[in-house]
Amino acid sequence: MKMENNKNSMHFPGIRTCIMQLAALILISAFAFWVNRDIVIKGLYMDDLYMWSCYGEQGLLEFAFPIGTSTRFRPVYWLATYLQMAIIGTHVDRFAAFNVVINIFAAMEIFYMAKRIAKDGLTGYAAGLISAICYLASRFSYYQIGQALGLMETMGLMMALYVFYRLFMYSRNGACEKGFYSALLMYFLIVFVHERYLCLFPLFYLALIIKVRWVEEGSRYGYIRQREILLKWIMPAVVLMLIVAIRTFAIGTALPAGTGGTEVTDTFNIGQAISFCIDQVLYIFGVNAGPEYLNGLEWVDTPWQIKRAVKYGVLFIGLLCIFFALSVIVEAVNTVRKKDLVLDCGKLLWDNVSAVLMFISFIALCIGCSSVTIRVEMRWIYVSYAAALLFASYMLGAVKAAAELYLKEKGTSAAGTAVVAAAVIMFLLYGILSTGTNIFYRGYFDRLYFWPDQLRMNSLAEETIEKYGTKGVFGKDIYIIGNTYGMSEFYADTFFKPYDPEKKAEGTDVIFIESITDVPAEEVRDGHALVLIEVPEENAYRDITEDLK
Repeated sequence: MKMENNKNSMHFPGIRTCIMQLAALILISAFAFWVNRDIVIKGLYMDDLYMWSCYGEQGLLEFAFPIGTSTRFRPVYWLATYLQMAIIGTHVDRFAAFNVVINIFAAMEIFYMAKRIAKDGLTGYAAGLISAICYLASRFSYYQIGQALGLMETMGLMMALYVFYRLFMYSRNGACEKGFYSALLMYFLIVFVHERYLCLFPLFYLALIIKVRWVEEGSRYGYIRQREILLKWIMPAVVLMLIVAIRTFAIGTALPAGTGGTEVTDTFNIGQAISFCIDQVLYIFGVNAGPEYLNGLEWVDTPWQIKRAVKYGVLFIGLLCIFFALSVIVEAVNTVRKKDLVLDCGKLLWDNVSAVLMFISFIALCIGCSSVTIRVEMRWIYVSYAAALLFASYMLGAVKAAAELYLKEKGTSAAGTAVVAAAVIMFLLYGILSTGTNIFYRGYFDRLYFWPDQLRMNSLAEETIEKYGTKGVFGKDIYIIGNTYGMSEFYADTFFKPYDPEKKAEGTDVIFIESITDVPAEEVRDGHALVLIEVPEENAYRDITEDLK
């Protein structure tokens, strides 16, 4: 009986863990769909429509590996988006839901990483949930959800965090040797999702330097060389050279292209880059530092209540930083008193300093690589923000470790619990304020540079495909009165093709006319044409076909 009880007790933690993680998944998934409920894609626009046109006209190999025909080379992403479009098929309205699901995977990755970094347990679950919810609520997700190509940014974010997490754990844990190579493989792949992640290269050597271990050898200290250490120092450089060779072969250059058709080599300005770096730091802390067309609402126009919430959020994170610093100091002092060894104290301090260095370096690299072009788009800040949440989780875990090792040893377990609870509350209050302010900022997405045009494409789909179905649209002339929106010939020829299983929408022509007098009345009466009119004040179209019969 006693053995059965022990056996049952061994299984109980596993069951409890599964239940808690399932509950976290349900909560995170529900929040993800709720917070993104107003983001809709019904018609493809801009880069989405161009990407679909390539998908509709090219085979898989030509689509994913356009050697010598593109200024960018992203085969890993293009393979993924080819699969995405194949899964979505003609159901264009499912792109947003697809993106939400992918972001749930990203949020669960952040939940898991934050939980582990915060030393697991209830504190870890709290850190994981707070981080995941803050991530999902972030205003930086506008592109990830609101455009089909948001898949690229989400893939990049998930892969970049994976590289960092594996290197972080490798630099701190001797049992994570394989993590270095898995991070290296992911680095190779992520550059072919988005080339700006070339910037993560120095992180490998920082992890190797931090991996140094000092031990007492008689009267001196020596560096313990790990097995295959030379290979680890060589491999990142080899992988980088391989990436450069592949990119040079595919597109003629290893340098990343700039934004909006520009070249970084032509537009880079050191003063502007520094200014953009500062802006990104402010964005992470809740301040919309850029122009309205890029963030929806400038800081100067933000209500004072939101500004106050942002400031209090910064205050709570500042308090968590103070808790973290004090916990490190207390733990170091306790180590010296307990063992009377300065070496042990130095190792403890180095463990925390090196961890902080890893986080700051990763965030700085991500900020730096997205500050070298002509503007800062919020979607580029998302990975830095996610890393900052993991950083806060680490500080929370350090506070927990100090409380357990010091306060409980002094017989004051209640005090230790109180300290950890206070730190969790600081992070929780920040999470509540951050989530609230980001949800407020989300209300201004319609001011973003591409949003009005996306609303127009959604409206065009609603007034045609959604209203009449494909059978009521394909093969007909679609007359649109006015073209103040500036719809190009490419849009007119391609817009309806994604709704056709054959990818052709044959016989369907979009024709722009100047006034209602130009409508061919007989064609409308016979049901061979649809007539729409622009409604600029609503960023929409209106179907007036029935009014003309």
